[in-house]
Amino acid sequence: MKIKEMAAENRPVERLLTCGAEGLSNAELIALVLKTGTKERSVLDIAQEFFSKYQLKDIGGVTIPELLKIKGIGKVKACQIKALFEISKRMLCQEKTVLKSPEQIKKIVCPMDVRDFLYPVFFGLTQEKLVAVFLTQRNDIINYKVITTGTSNQTLISSKDIVLEALRNGADGIIIAHNHPSGVCEPSIDDKQATENLKKASRLMDISLLDHVIVSGDEVFSFREKGLI
Repeated sequence: MKIKEMAAENRPVERLLTCGAEGLSNAELIALVLKTGTKERSVLDIAQEFFSKYQLKDIGGVTIPELLKIKGIGKVKACQIKALFEISKRMLCQEKTVLKSPEQIKKIVCPMDVRDFLYPVFFGLTQEKLVAVFLTQRNDIINYKVITTGTSNQTLISSKDIVLEALRNGADGIIIAHNHPSGVCEPSIDDKQATENLKKASRLMDISLLDHVIVSGDEVFSFREKGLI
């Protein structure tokens, strides 16, 4: 199905305007970069084939000739893809080194693991975002979920939503984390109170709140390390 034949609310441009870029799939994002398809194939079909062959982590090593093998990707579109990922790489290289890649982290053993695991979630944000990471008894990662997105200096911690999501995932433990775009890596009074409320709510469901980590650039603040949990 061609893009113009899709319902307006399902088209990548409209979805980005409605949901934000983070709400789009990898294929939809690449489709926006490629812009157009062919007479036989929509740009979304081309993008989906692209991701059926390659994962994000593979893009740096994919050559132009390999991209040209995908029907609908010519030299210009291949160059657009390579340019996009080169820009992304350079942006990341301007940041201080992440200790581990997110894909390497299967277990949380320290606050820096939380920072590195959630690096793609928090990178470049100008708003605070709250994420819950769900863990087994051995601190193996089961799943994570963005709970709320707030303003430039505030996000809301919903104990009910976090505990319900932990139950859905069969988690024994929870670590919550949020970013401070301001660069000040210290908890507010509201952060402390909301953490205490979540600790009590989690305990009622026999789930442990293991830590609350604040991330600001390369700095982290751990409630557990500071004796606040």
